[in-house]
Amino acid sequence: MIRTIIFVLFALGLLELFLLVKTGQWFGAWFPVLAVILGFVLGGLTIRHTGIRSLNEVREASQKGYIGPNAAIAGMLGILAGILFILPGLLSDVAAILLLLPFMRKIVERRMSRPMARKGGVVIDGEAVEIHDDRLPPQREQEKNDGSPWNR
Repeated sequence: MIRTIIFVLFALGLLELFLLVKTGQWFGAWFPVLAVILGFVLGGLTIRHTGIRSLNEVREASQKGYIGPNAAIAGMLGILAGILFILPGLLSDVAAILLLLPFMRKIVERRMSRPMARKGGVVIDGEAVEIHDDRLPPQREQEKNDGSPWNR
């Protein structure tokens, strides 16, 4: 599994490098340089804009009393798009642009939200209540083993 991941990353890196060299041959040497610099700037701006927007969405949702997973997923996708922009290469830039398109974001958000419920798994929504010992009714004294760490 690890070898496969390393191989795929290595192959994608070589493909990115090949495409940069080819675009340099077709459009001149300055095009790949400008594309990498522009991608770096766009990545930083995307991360900054997405981070601020997702923080605002989380703050508004928390004021309403409900924080859903959509704000977190949208922020995560925006930051991923920014990272893909920062990586040098044309394929990563295309992937970042796709992640910024609204219809593609909805597809990815649907795939990421509640994966167990979609696969037929069991999802149990519940509520936890903390019980304090001082609020419990008194109980009869039972045999205590003083050597046991479970005694109170």
